[in-house]
Amino acid sequence: MEEYIKPIIPLSVLSDNRISSLEKLLLIHIISLCNNKGYCWATNSYFMKVHGYSKQTISKCINDLASLNYIHLKYEKESTNNSKRTITLDQVLKKEIQDIKDNLNTSVQSKFNHYNKNKINEIYYKDKLGNEYWNGKLIEKQEATKQEIEELENLLKEYK
Repeated sequence: MEEYIKPIIPLSVLSDNRISSLEKLLLIHIISLCNNKGYCWATNSYFMKVHGYSKQTISKCINDLASLNYIHLKYEKESTNNSKRTITLDQVLKKEIQDIKDNLNTSVQSKFNHYNKNKINEIYYKDKLGNEYWNGKLIEKQEATKQEIEELENLLKEYK
């Protein structure tokens, strides 16, 4: 199964002109990796393979993000070459992300009640004769044109 990133990024990060586009992309990736446990162990080699940049470029970007306090890096003293690194998000950034998540959940829940089943039945319904209505207006039925039929057949070819 292919991995995917579920970013929630504060606008302040995207509009921060102190960080490059690659640093923003890496930060988005790090935020996603830290989503479950609050930290990640991703190595520069991992980021290099995923994003296609050299280890030196990745290392510089990670250090720049740390120097700007977007992330914090913790290295195990026993490991050689700093190979065991833990990346955590800064508390301010975590709070911004959590505020966005909370606001998003509240927004979705309040809108959900707005479109309850009764409202949906008012938007689209069929009468006893089988006529369909959209927002109270009769949906006129028309035969598909030859061009529309060909287009649909082309789209459906891969499923036949």
